[in-house]
Amino acid sequence: MTEGNVVLARRSSGSVELVSLAGTLDAWSEPDVRAALKAVLAEGRSLLVLDVSRLKRVDSTGLSAFLSVLKAARAAGGDVVLLGPSTSVLAVLRLTRLDQILESFDDEGAALGRLTA
Repeated sequence: MTEGNVVLARRSSGSVELVSLAGTLDAWSEPDVRAALKAVLAEGRSLLVLDVSRLKRVDSTGLSAFLSVLKAARAAGGDVVLLGPSTSVLAVLRLTRLDQILESFDDEGAALGRLTA
């Protein structure tokens, strides 16, 4: 599924929903991506791994989508973690100190394990 200039793909792993994002998450694509992620939560899937390994760039509006989904997931008793952030995405997370709020993992098994432990 394409949301703005971000491509989303989903698959389930037990109680965890793995959502892959590819492209650029910016002001143009953020509203659609946020809506798509909140739709996943509305299905009762509140444990999310966001695979951002193919996300080329994220700006401040993209980060706001991550935070909005994180807040909604936690309110529903779940959580959100990131999988495979690129050097540029990780730099933005560190610059904004969101790396202290959004956990990230390089290994899918570790990300899934964090949410199912």
